[in-house]
Amino acid sequence: MTSFYEESGLSSEDIFRDIQTEHTIYQINSSAEAKKAANKMKEGTDEIIKMMQAARKIAYDKKIETDELKINLSEKREKMKELQQELERTKKRELAVAKKTSNLVIEVNKIKDVIERIKEATQGLDPKYLEQSQKELADSLIRITLETEKAQGELNAIRKMEEITSKKLVTVENDFTKSEADAFSKMRETERIVSNVSATIEHIIRTYDEITNVSKDLLKSSTSPEAEFNSKNNYEFEQNQPEQKFENFKVAI
Repeated sequence: MTSFYEESGLSSEDIFRDIQTEHTIYQINSSAEAKKAANKMKEGTDEIIKMMQAARKIAYDKKIETDELKINLSEKREKMKELQQELERTKKRELAVAKKTSNLVIEVNKIKDVIERIKEATQGLDPKYLEQSQKELADSLIRITLETEKAQGELNAIRKMEEITSKKLVTVENDFTKSEADAFSKMRETERIVSNVSATIEHIIRTYDEITNVSKDLLKSSTSPEAEFNSKNNYEFEQNQPEQKFENFKVAI
C-alpha cells in the first residue's frame, strides 16, 4: 500500500521542513491571538476598574454632601433652640414688668383717690393748709407716675422684642422643617447609592473570581486525556452554553 508521503513525492527533509513551518505559523498565530485576547480582557478590566472608581467617587461625594447637610441642619436646630430660649426669657421678663407696671398704676390711682378725698374734706379750709396736706402725696404721685411711665416704656420695648423674636423663630422653624425633609431625603438617597455601589462591587469581584476559576477549570479540562466536557463540571451560566467537545484527531508525522 502506497503511503501518503510516498504519493506526495516529497522527501523526508521536505516533509520535516513543512512541519516546522506549520509549527512556526501556529506558534505565531497562537501568540498573536493570545495577545489580542489578553489585551481585550485587560481593556475590559481597566474599564470596569475605572467605572468602580467613578461609582465610589459618586458615593463619596454624596456622603460628603449629606455630612454637610447634617452640619447645616444641626446649626439651624441650635439657632432655633437659642431663639426659643430667648423668647422664653423675654416672656418671663414681660410678665414681671407687666406686673410691676400694673402695681404702679394701682398706686397712682390710690394716690389720686386720696388727693380727691382730701380736697373734698378740706373744702372750707384755707388753701395753704390744703397745699401743705397734699404736698407729700403730690410728690409721691409724680415719682410713681414717672416710674409707671418708665415701666410702661420698658414693657412696650419687651413686647416689641418678643414680637420680633417670635417672627424670627417662625422663619427659622419653617426653614428647619424644609431643610430637615430635604436632608432626610438626600440621606436616604445617599444610603441607597452607597449600599448599591458596595453590593455591586462585591458582586463584580465575586463574579470575577467565579469566572476566573471556571476558566481555569475549563482550560484544564480541554487539555485532559479525555479531551471532552461532561456533566461533572456542573458550571452554571446566565445563558445556556452548548456543550463543547474536542473530537479525537490524528496528526501525520
